[in-house]
Amino acid sequence: DRMTEARYPGYYTKAVFDLAFVVRYRPDEQPSLMPHHDASTFTINIALNSVGIDFEGGGCRFLRYNCSITSPRKGWALLHPGRLTHYHEGLPTTKGTRYIHVSFVDPQIGR
Repeated sequence: DRMTEARYPGYYTKAVFDLAFVVRYRPDEQPSLMPHHDASTFTINIALNSVGIDFEGGGCRFLRYNCSITSPRKGWALLHPGRLTHYHEGLPTTKGTRYIHVSFVDPQIGR
C-alpha cells in the first residue's frame, strides 16, 4: 500500500462502504431515477436479476458521455465515480421488476 501511495500521491488504498442498499424499479412505482450525482467517491452497482427474463428496459445512462449500460448480466458489477464527473440516471424499466444493489465507497482519509 505504501508503494501505491508513493507512486500515486493522493490515491488512498483504504476505503469504507458508507452506504449499501437495494433499489427496486417497477413501471407502476419507480420506473426510473432522475439525473443525479451520487454522494460517494465511487459507486458500485450490482444487477440482482436478469434483463429479458425478470424485467425489460432499465439500465444506467451517463449523460456527459452519452453512454448507456442497458443489459448487465445478473451478478455483474458496474463501478464508476460517484461525484463530480459521472452525472447519471436510471433508465425506465418498462416491464417486470428490476433490482440492483448499490454501494457507496469513500477513501479512508485520516482514519
